[in-house]
Amino acid sequence: MASRTVVTERISDAIRRQIPAYATLGDAQRRETEAIAAWGVQRLLELWVFGTSLDEADLRQFHGIGVARGTDGRPLFAVLRAYRVAAVEASGLIHEMAGDDLTLDDALALNRVLLESLDEISEVLFAGHTSATTRLTGDRADVVRALADDLVTGRQTSTAALADRSEQLGIALPSRFGLTVVGSPDGEEVTAGEVARFAAAVDDPDGDALVLTTTRSGQGVLLHSRPVVDATPSARWRVCVVDDVALADLPATFRVASAAVRHAPAEAFGSGPLDEADALLVALLRGEPRVDPRTFASTALRPLLAPGQAHVLEGLSAYLLTGSSTEAGRRLGLHPQSMRHRLRRSRAVTGRDLADPWDHLVLRTATTVLAIAAD
Repeated sequence: MASRTVVTERISDAIRRQIPAYATLGDAQRRETEAIAAWGVQRLLELWVFGTSLDEADLRQFHGIGVARGTDGRPLFAVLRAYRVAAVEASGLIHEMAGDDLTLDDALALNRVLLESLDEISEVLFAGHTSATTRLTGDRADVVRALADDLVTGRQTSTAALADRSEQLGIALPSRFGLTVVGSPDGEEVTAGEVARFAAAVDDPDGDALVLTTTRSGQGVLLHSRPVVDATPSARWRVCVVDDVALADLPATFRVASAAVRHAPAEAFGSGPLDEADALLVALLRGEPRVDPRTFASTALRPLLAPGQAHVLEGLSAYLLTGSSTEAGRRLGLHPQSMRHRLRRSRAVTGRDLADPWDHLVLRTATTVLAIAAD
């Protein structure tokens, strides 16, 4: 024990060298490992010298260590191996330092103490680690739901606080999320299990997509770092999907999407899930004062506002104003075939069909807002 510092360093170095999970520990965790090593060696020597066994206080201490390692996510096999490595290293150090002073009976007694102690320590470490991981498995689902709740309601306190929560959960929050809101047309509450089924539809070819789920006011909510590939609503569901939402914009976007799922007319869901433009139109029709009509128009017509699409937008606007491709072509000095080509191009770029009453309303309203804003 006079060489405590050297002994502790030798044991700690052996653990870090032989066990990858311990090689990357931070300073605080490394100091904790060294402190446990020093205490463990002292108890080993006391048991050996006085011929005693681990007592209840020792076992409670090791149980607590198991709980701590389960809580901080260190693998159980790595924890148990660390104690085996420490035992071998400690035994070697004792023989190295004692030299010829050890008798055969001394060596046998040391080995017996090591084997008996490791057996008891392994049991209580296993029990502590298992109890922690079992608790955390149940708690984690609640914690993840709470995080999703806070993100969509704007209760997150700061970037630093979010970073801390993410680190505790072992996840990396992207700077932008996809948002999916799921509701029932008859007002029936969406269950957590049903939300999980929608979460399974997230496109995840690499297996690393982050999906946070929760329920709010009877609706299912998904935040996903990958696109949803199967959000086609049936008679059972109303769905709104908004892609590429900044974390700071999630609360406002969620309010709009949630209201759209609840209040949009049935025909709005005829051709698939609502998107951001659909949700913004519903908000405008409901007199939502926080929605800028120009934001709606630019969202609905975004593909046609890109460079090289001005002629398509011009043709679409003329058609919606006149209600006739022939008249629209005449106004623009276009051959009817050219006019029809622009309308086909509009459908391909926007994904909206002018023969669909809801899509027609979205485009007609958006082009009208754009025209008024330009005057």
